[in-house]
Amino acid sequence: MSMATKPEDRRTVRTKKLLRQALLELIEEKGIDRITVRDLTDRAEINRGTFYLHYQDVPDLLDKIKEEVFAGLQAIISRMYIIRLMAETNEDKPYEVIVELFEYLGEHADFFRVLLSPKGDISLALRIKDMMARQMMAKLEIWQPREELMLVSREWLIAYTTSSNIGIIQHWFASGQALSPYEIALVMTRLVKNGPARSINVEHLSPPEK
Repeated sequence: MSMATKPEDRRTVRTKKLLRQALLELIEEKGIDRITVRDLTDRAEINRGTFYLHYQDVPDLLDKIKEEVFAGLQAIISRMYIIRLMAETNEDKPYEVIVELFEYLGEHADFFRVLLSPKGDISLALRIKDMMARQMMAKLEIWQPREELMLVSREWLIAYTTSSNIGIIQHWFASGQALSPYEIALVMTRLVKNGPARSINVEHLSPPEK
């Protein structure tokens, strides 16, 4: 029984891979809102009947791809702990979970590069940001239950942190992943520890001209 189903399973995997590749190529070419099922099946060189065996329509295909990728992303983000991150930045090395995050992003670079681009899906960045925000809020309420002791409220701290993190991820893909996962993780780790002001090394700034 299992021997008989293996070829079908392989065909299914191959079909879904072709459709994923076709979808990302078409998003990059014409934008997500203008893609039809016919566009996809022509590009993937499969028939429409095969497409409808697996997906209802183009949004359903995109949603299923996103769910698959997000499952892995959420598993990594859930293991991020600010206290450990701060301890590791004292040694000026990247927090290992952030390295893992960028390695995962790199493994799915075709997906994130296209979907985070101007022709992609604006909801993707918002969803990543929301995922980070929920994780941060849950952990901050445990680590620092007395919000009055914080320099800024949890709300504004989370808004600043998640927005800057999304910006770094988007710029990494826009730059063609010019830095390795280790290098970009070190950039993010340093920024989390020092913030923008200390990151420019204010002690060595040139005095303003009069």
